[in-house]
Amino acid sequence: MGILFQDKKIGLALLCDNAPYTLAMTLASYERTGLLDYLDAACVVYPEGGGKVEHTARICGIPAVPSSMEGGFVGALATAVTTLDTDYVLLAEDDCMVWEHLRGETLEKQLKQALGLLVSGQADMVRLRHAWRGSTRYKAAYTYSYFYPVEQLATLWMHAEGLSEAPDWIKSMRRFFHPVRSKRSIGRCVYVEQNPHLRFPQYIRKIEGGYIIDSEVFEWTNQPTLIARSRMRQILAGLAQAQGNIGKLPQDFENAVNNPRWRDAHMNIGVIRGIFT
Repeated sequence: MGILFQDKKIGLALLCDNAPYTLAMTLASYERTGLLDYLDAACVVYPEGGGKVEHTARICGIPAVPSSMEGGFVGALATAVTTLDTDYVLLAEDDCMVWEHLRGETLEKQLKQALGLLVSGQADMVRLRHAWRGSTRYKAAYTYSYFYPVEQLATLWMHAEGLSEAPDWIKSMRRFFHPVRSKRSIGRCVYVEQNPHLRFPQYIRKIEGGYIIDSEVFEWTNQPTLIARSRMRQILAGLAQAQGNIGKLPQDFENAVNNPRWRDAHMNIGVIRGIFT
């Protein structure tokens, strides 16, 4: 029986580079906030030969599974979904710590909301990076503001990253010359616009505590995501069957997944407050 939701089990797959110190800090944040208490299983996937990473995971009481270095991020994903025998998988990288203020009921509420969206069918996957606060290297909001003027800055926005200061006419020209790129950035507006569902109602739907976004305008990024294990296996199988791969998985997951097939699938991607830095 699942810890969080009836008979639905969640497993954490922590995808680790050869960085034992970073892994140790991340696992320490999970211990302080009690994240692992809400999960049914966990594993650390690390590159072959990463003995220090394996040692760090073992000290923390988490199973560590090696993955071929040649397989890259995609190979690590495949190893994770094969290792975990759970209904859902929480994917995160080794530098994704939990915000210190998220503990107890607050943390549990976020996890239950994400799982509820998946179980009810409202979302096909849910992103759990807390993108409104703190610094982030993903520049989610900047990419949106590069093409679109921000109509009303979200009250949640805490200047997590810089925004494009180009005049509106420049942004209009960018959209004209880069229609595909600009359209794919629309989903990122949920991190910076106060009412993204009113500005782009055809792609974004407001829910309690977050939004549901069409994959047509929201690309996959390798950030903390809760997803059904079966769906992740389907995505990986599709990549292996794609023309040119000849049964092998590509190393660059983001570039491989973000193609017309992803956009035409019109999957529902949930974005809520999130728990990870």
